[in-house]
Amino acid sequence: MDATRTIMLAGAIGLGAALLLSMPNILPRAVAEEEPVRTLFRTPSEIWPPAFDPDRLMRWDYYVQPGVSVEPIKETVVRKIGYGRSTFVNVIETASGVYSTDGLASPHIQYPGIIKEPKPSPHPGLWYWSGRKWVASAPVGANSFVSIIPFEGGSLLTTEDGNCVAIKNSVYC
Repeated sequence: MDATRTIMLAGAIGLGAALLLSMPNILPRAVAEEEPVRTLFRTPSEIWPPAFDPDRLMRWDYYVQPGVSVEPIKETVVRKIGYGRSTFVNVIETASGVYSTDGLASPHIQYPGIIKEPKPSPHPGLWYWSGRKWVASAPVGANSFVSIIPFEGGSLLTTEDGNCVAIKNSVYC
């Protein structure tokens, strides 16, 4: 009796799965294109945006001049509270001074003997979020004015010399 129930249950699950997979063909087109049915039948790549590539972020190279000690004498972790957020900052004391990870990351703080230079970007240009993905806009040289206006489905690039409209994979000037 238990084997019969198991077979019937497996058959019911299989029938349910078959009905679910064929649902877009059974439902009228108007119902299949409305929410929440439309979202239920999308693939994960259609629902969630593509993964962000951290290699496209700005990176820094640090150079330490002679005379700056890199051997820590004392290390401390402190909690920094600012603008409604709490973060942890490493403070390192060396023979040549006191340094913090917050200060090294800040563009407004310079430590004597430590040179911070931006690494060249492998993908130069302006990046902006367009609906579901990051889009690169090639650098444009203009005398004094460039304006990029994103809109649904594309963007408008305005310079003193003219306008260009970027829609999907095409640019019209």
